[in-house]
Amino acid sequence: MADLMRSDAQVFRHRGIKMLGVLGLPAPAGRGRFPAVLFLHGFPGSEHNVDIRRRLMERGVASFSLHFAGAWGSGGYFRFSTVIGQARAGLRHLATRPEVDPKRLAVFGFSLGGWTAIHLGARVPSLKGIAAVAPAGGAEMVTPGTGEFIARSSIFMRVRSVAALSRDFVRTARGHDPARSAARMRPPLLLVHGTDDDTVPFAVAERIYAAARKKTTFLRVRGAGHSFLDRRAWLTRRTTDWLAERLGG
Repeated sequence: MADLMRSDAQVFRHRGIKMLGVLGLPAPAGRGRFPAVLFLHGFPGSEHNVDIRRRLMERGVASFSLHFAGAWGSGGYFRFSTVIGQARAGLRHLATRPEVDPKRLAVFGFSLGGWTAIHLGARVPSLKGIAAVAPAGGAEMVTPGTGEFIARSSIFMRVRSVAALSRDFVRTARGHDPARSAARMRPPLLLVHGTDDDTVPFAVAERIYAAARKKTTFLRVRGAGHSFLDRRAWLTRRTTDWLAERLGG
């Protein structure tokens, strides 16, 4: 099966900005339409979850890894307040691909991408599932160290200024609580969070779960940090199996 998989760079425009992404397909064109998962990266987004995307392709599920504006080759400037709209545009782009079944779509997000995925799930009820790994929270993300973290991470991004991005982060975190979106989500939710996460407090996931509960699977991973680097095989298996089951892959 692996030698049938292929990966294609994708370019589309959202509000005049050139957006990039990578489309992964399980088999050559002409083999029918595949269910698909939109992948949303974190901040700055060095982890693109290639292992999870590859195993999904082995299960017959396509994937589209979106690069947010100002990140990893996409045009424009990175802003936290615009990623939900960009994710929705990426989902629309994925749905238009002739290889993809637009009625069988799901979303996977890591960290900021998990935060975005939950908000997207509240806005697109037709999605078959949302997998959020170590999703960022709301107002509790604003701490005395926030400015330093943004300054350190934004060197990989195209930003107007660190000060402007920090202000945008504070407004976005305080105004967009993922727990509120989780409470009104209709798609099933997979929530994965490590108890030793030193980037996003484990309490964030507990609060999201308390709000969502219905149709939510919460995997509390004892001793795991933010990136899950020491247990990628486990994370890959659990997330791909959950997504493939909901997509029929």
